[in-house]
Amino acid sequence: MNTYNIMIAGVGGQGNLQCGAVLADATMEAGLRPVVGETFGASRRGGGVITHLRISEEHRGPLIPQREVDLMLGMEPLEALRASRDFAGQRTMTVMSDMRVETMDTLSGTRAYPSTEEIAACLRDLCGELYVISPAEAMDTLGTSRVLNAYMIGAGFCLGYMPLKRNHIRAALENMRGDTELNIRAFERGIEDAKSLTTRSDD
Repeated sequence: MNTYNIMIAGVGGQGNLQCGAVLADATMEAGLRPVVGETFGASRRGGGVITHLRISEEHRGPLIPQREVDLMLGMEPLEALRASRDFAGQRTMTVMSDMRVETMDTLSGTRAYPSTEEIAACLRDLCGELYVISPAEAMDTLGTSRVLNAYMIGAGFCLGYMPLKRNHIRAALENMRGDTELNIRAFERGIEDAKSLTTRSDD
């Protein structure tokens, strides 16, 4: 198989690295070879975090080359835009959460946080395909936003063309830190919410 490249963009504290670890474990469940790399902003909690995951049958370098991202999981809108500006191309499908994390500048009123529509318009110029998903209701139902990473894995699984099966990801989620049942529920809810954006699904 050709290399399938997943990039996860968010801020520190969103579970970005754990998201990458789960997908890497699922890749091994599928009998493929994962290579993971991470880059951090100025601060792990609140700073930008990008996880690179490369899935192949062969060894690959840990960082995805520019314009070769296949699936961009945007845990936070501005971070999805920043990562897409540097790495996305016409082969890239972006699945972006619209749950934003305010910065000190936007909280103080020094700068305005762009609207979701403005960010989406820029992403459509940078990526081949874009889906914007709204996890807020699901997070309220599940009782915590700490499962956003599992939710976004579900959305990405439904919308993207991951070379993984549902059972591979569920098995990896069982080893994820935290409440296993809650993480699996978030994963399944992400799949269901993503189905409302497209008719595509893959069990």
